[in-house]
Amino acid sequence: MFIFTFETVIVTALVLLIIVLNFYWFIKDSYKQSKCEHKDYSETMACDAVCRGCGKNLGFIGTVRGDK
Repeated sequence: MFIFTFETVIVTALVLLIIVLNFYWFIKDSYKQSKCEHKDYSETMACDAVCRGCGKNLGFIGTVRGDK
């Protein structure tokens, strides 16, 4: 009984640690993307513009360039 409870506590603590770390990285990346001015970008094979500073996908390259 004691071993089962101890293992459950350890697994629960590890799962909570993983959730907290993922939440931290999500908030950090979101903050970085919100403060970036997206001045420099590169084009992917799917014709998407990706900011080199923060990694945010800016959408279709034609929209970012302003091509009509």
